[in-house]
Amino acid sequence: MSSPSLVGGIALRAYDLPGAITFAAAYGLLLPLLVYRLVEKKWRSVIMIQVFFFAVERPVMFSLRAAVAAKPNTESPGLSEYMQATFALGYLTLAEILLRLVRSILVNTTNGTSTADTESHYPAVTQPPPLVSISSGFWKPSLPPPSPSVPNVDDPRRRFWFRRWCEFLLSLYIVAMVLAVVATAHVWKATDSGWNSINQALRYTSSAIGLVLVLLESCTLLWASKNVPRIDPRAVRFLLVLSTLLTIPPLYRLIVMHNTTPDHARPDHQALNTRADKAAFYVLHLLPEFAVVAIMSLWNVRDICQMGWKGDERCWDETPKEREKRERKERERAEKKEARLELKTRSSNTSSNDSAATLA
Repeated sequence: MSSPSLVGGIALRAYDLPGAITFAAAYGLLLPLLVYRLVEKKWRSVIMIQVFFFAVERPVMFSLRAAVAAKPNTESPGLSEYMQATFALGYLTLAEILLRLVRSILVNTTNGTSTADTESHYPAVTQPPPLVSISSGFWKPSLPPPSPSVPNVDDPRRRFWFRRWCEFLLSLYIVAMVLAVVATAHVWKATDSGWNSINQALRYTSSAIGLVLVLLESCTLLWASKNVPRIDPRAVRFLLVLSTLLTIPPLYRLIVMHNTTPDHARPDHQALNTRADKAAFYVLHLLPEFAVVAIMSLWNVRDICQMGWKGDERCWDETPKEREKRERKERERAEKKEARLELKTRSSNTSSNDSAATLA
């Protein structure tokens, strides 16, 4: 009798202690940078909030893994289940973040500069500043000059289908996430052959759907780069780098999950507890996830993808009444902001006059 091997094996002092400490420290170093990104208005967005919470959870998990690795045979079933769940959900969470960005750059191409609905929420694609100060053609923005053959007009029909496609991809994410949660909710004993078979099937299905999701995101980006007018090539290249990195963890999972073992603590390949197994786990499963988080921390995703605070989250375009209501609220906010600035200016001038009178 045997049960599916734990992805990454159990925490072992010789292999997991240095690996867990390294990743905990690496994510910990990213946290101050992410906090700064959230404070900085030009960077702040819902996407960065998601990335921040992902980066907060990772040091906690790696610290727990390092703690049990330092004391052999102290890994409880509950902790094993938690780590299996966070490993199964990590790349899926990042794939959902990537999907939000893909949706934003697709919808951007359908927005006309004269449409009130899109001006406030999705800025028109303009020539962005370079990502980094190097002359590499990959990172260099290469937006074509405006062409009379590609008018900057509103295209609600294309926007509708872009949203439906991204909602289909979102449904894949939800299915994969639910299956991953169910598959990792309990680590069954080797004698529970029926439950172990179900668990193994759920793990494979979740990882396969996750891989299909990331591949479809990559295919969408490649298709858009060739067929969608006004698509931002820089944003496409940037997101393709992220999607390529995110294909590695599900591929790794699909390759190693066939292993079964009668004892998860056995120091052999079947239990995924050898030095080579641990190295492959940290390099192929965890390192790509960290690379995605690091890239999104170092480069301004909001600027690259030309998105606002939330990106595109509507299912349908605004009705005239909804647009009128939104524009009225925006005018009221602008008037209040202007009044506050005027009051602040007056107070500052009054204080300056009082100081001058006192000195006189």
